[in-house]
Amino acid sequence: MSDCFAVVQARRFVPVAAAFVLAVVLALAAAASRAESPARARAEAAIADGALGAIGHVLASGQQNRSRESKATRAGLSIDSGEASASASTASGQGAAQASAAARSVSLFDGLVTAYGVRRTATAHDGDVSYDGKVEGLKISGRLIGDKESERDYDGDGVHVSVNRDGTGLEATLTRARGRWPAGATVVVADVDADAADGTDPAATPTPTAVPAPTPDPQADKARRAAAKARRKANAVQRRLTQRTIVFPVYGDARVAEDFGAPREIGAHQGNDVFAPFGAPVLAVADGTLEKVGTLPISGNRLWLRTKAGDTFFYAHLSAFSPDAVNGRNVTAGTVLGFVGNTGDAEPTPPHLHFEVHPSDKDAVDPHRYLLAWQKNGHVPGGAWLSRYGSDTAARPGALVEVRDFITGS
Repeated sequence: MSDCFAVVQARRFVPVAAAFVLAVVLALAAAASRAESPARARAEAAIADGALGAIGHVLASGQQNRSRESKATRAGLSIDSGEASASASTASGQGAAQASAAARSVSLFDGLVTAYGVRRTATAHDGDVSYDGKVEGLKISGRLIGDKESERDYDGDGVHVSVNRDGTGLEATLTRARGRWPAGATVVVADVDADAADGTDPAATPTPTAVPAPTPDPQADKARRAAAKARRKANAVQRRLTQRTIVFPVYGDARVAEDFGAPREIGAHQGNDVFAPFGAPVLAVADGTLEKVGTLPISGNRLWLRTKAGDTFFYAHLSAFSPDAVNGRNVTAGTVLGFVGNTGDAEPTPPHLHFEVHPSDKDAVDPHRYLLAWQKNGHVPGGAWLSRYGSDTAARPGALVEVRDFITGS
């Protein structure tokens, strides 16, 4: 419409009726020139998923409705009843999707975490998604938490619990081994996701209506465009960083600390520390190119991984590098880059990997939700470590600190 207003302003000496006709003609021409694109809609839901098995998964896309009821009684997991549903619609070029999941009488890890009920809903329309739900009667390590509708985190006796976080109703992650389950084992209850976008409707032919042209507001239009662009960018980042092909950066047992933003001597902590045994293999989380492989006083042995999409990941405090850790080398997801340690200023701490996520190579974001999601997925292409070194990890190369002189700057 801005082109129309420019023409009307430039022809201010043309009679009003003629100027209005010209504006309508130009508006219709601009509408006709826009490329047609189909509407999009997708919804996915699961009653439960993770280390104790998947229950009641449904998926709908395009023009579909799916639902499923299920219950479970197995080692470490009990759900008396639950249902999951997913609906997607692209009718008349309007994208809409909704996913919902509910579970009742929930018990995880043999009663370590229990709840009377967990429900979660995701509703998407034209690029926007909203969440709703509630956890009732939550109890952690025998301590009654009660009913919760807002996003909260809790630490119990060997378990970390998150509730009402985006599309997840309840997520429990062991922070130390419990029976047959290792530290890092994660279970999600009431897991939902929805995505939808409107398309252009080729069947709809606009009919011009003789109404006065509105006064343009360039600032308001600019703000709306900026907000829409920011939403699209955020959604694109979310989709990229939650792909099931992304690999958790440490092989084997590991615990993710939720310490993003915590005070440090050089400023706020820009990542999460992933605690694991000394010498545990450190993996490339995605396909990409290695940069700045070297050593610094604070970071210790460190490197960067850059993907084709432009996202960057920072690894620090490695005990040693692997032979593949070379500047400029292209690596695939799951490639062993080095080994967990405590080099740099981490010497007084237990061995861990300092890990950062920089979407589009910009400011660091809190990687906690992504790390837990990748850990839950457990995807390692080709079994990177096992395929190369076998199942015996008693003598890991990381147990011998490799001395390499890489002074490359910050």
